[in-house]
Amino acid sequence: MPTNLKSPINFSNPPRSRAIGYKSRHVARLSNIPLLGRSALLARFQQAASETPPDARFPKLLAFLQFWKWVFPYLHDFIHKVIPYQTYPSGKTGIFGIDAPPQDGTLRIAVAADWGTGTLESETVAKNMLACSPHYTVHLGDVYYMGEIPEIDENCLGMPRNSYTGVQWPTGSLGSFALMGNHEMYSGGQGYFKTFLITLGLLNPGTTVKDPQSASYFCLEAAHWLVLGLDTGYHSGGVPAFTSIPGLNSIPFLNVDARFDDKMLAWLKQTIDTLLPPGSPKKPILLLTHHQPISSFEHEFKKPAEQLAQLGFLNGQEFVWLYGHEHRLTVYNPQVIANSLRVYPRCIGHGGMPVELTTLSQPDSRILYYDPRKHPIDDQDADTFVGYNGHIELLFAGTQLKIEYHDIVSNDILLTETFTPNGTGALQFSHSVPPSSKLLSGLQTS
Repeated sequence: MPTNLKSPINFSNPPRSRAIGYKSRHVARLSNIPLLGRSALLARFQQAASETPPDARFPKLLAFLQFWKWVFPYLHDFIHKVIPYQTYPSGKTGIFGIDAPPQDGTLRIAVAADWGTGTLESETVAKNMLACSPHYTVHLGDVYYMGEIPEIDENCLGMPRNSYTGVQWPTGSLGSFALMGNHEMYSGGQGYFKTFLITLGLLNPGTTVKDPQSASYFCLEAAHWLVLGLDTGYHSGGVPAFTSIPGLNSIPFLNVDARFDDKMLAWLKQTIDTLLPPGSPKKPILLLTHHQPISSFEHEFKKPAEQLAQLGFLNGQEFVWLYGHEHRLTVYNPQVIANSLRVYPRCIGHGGMPVELTTLSQPDSRILYYDPRKHPIDDQDADTFVGYNGHIELLFAGTQLKIEYHDIVSNDILLTETFTPNGTGALQFSHSVPPSSKLLSGLQTS
């Protein structure tokens, strides 16, 4: 059995990240600012602030004064060239057969979202993921702050830069996959498609890629489950000035509605027709995206769910939907969305960012569990609080899917869920919460 890795962070008094060679939590925390935090303008400012020397006393002020390092690039973003939508080449289906070696039995997949920040939290979560000995790993998107090639190198491929320690995305023993988020598209997607994507897919022994991911979407075919990684990031970067203004993400012209691309939808239809032809037994589905279909705290991106409902293959069956974008951990009760989709939604956007504080002033029946914990951002700022990071483990054993929610602290398990298909489209659901877990139910206020 995998052993837990003890976290090097004392969360009651965490070290100042820049002082020990990692990118600033304080700079990263700006992403939690309502409205502005989801904008390309702030991302450009954060990028400039994160590149100031580690010994700079006031990195945000220094970046603000050096406005040409972020204002001019931001203005250039209005005319940046978005990389053409990438599809699988001839002879490749985007369907990857996944399984565990016979001696292992249980198939293990480690998943994190909003992880690519280059912070000490990212490094710790990556080590915790590897400590669970995953066969595969999956990132649900967002490499900060603009997803450009130097940031991919530093925050995903572990290359040191600007006197900061690089952080490497953890690769499973058999492969690794990644979706893209809105941050990768703020710069047009060049870094994700040209630098990160080529490192992903099924691996040969020795970690060389034998079957590349090749596009920003994929299907992982396990013995009894389908894992669909669908791209909501490409149509979320949009016109830089408008990426976070409420109401405008429903206007297709602005390209911020997180909709599925038509090319990916055609692939999805063909994939479902191939793997689940009419009349065949229903196979349970785990859906992965970057953006949230529902939320009790932020905007809901409804377009992808509507597109799925129009395709029809999910109608009449229950499925699990994992996503990020929101920097928090929230597990929802079963919901019906887009009038017909019966879904178990789970927000796991607490991979690398300093996590937003999640509080409920009144009970919320939609929420099964949420994480209300907070800790000081570092040992020199006891009055600024952030939430706790973590990742999840998917455990496939026979027809059963078990989801373990791992805390960054000592890799402890906060919650375990079990989904067992009944063969007719429904999922039998059960869960357990360890006595040590600090999660609250949606009926408890914080």
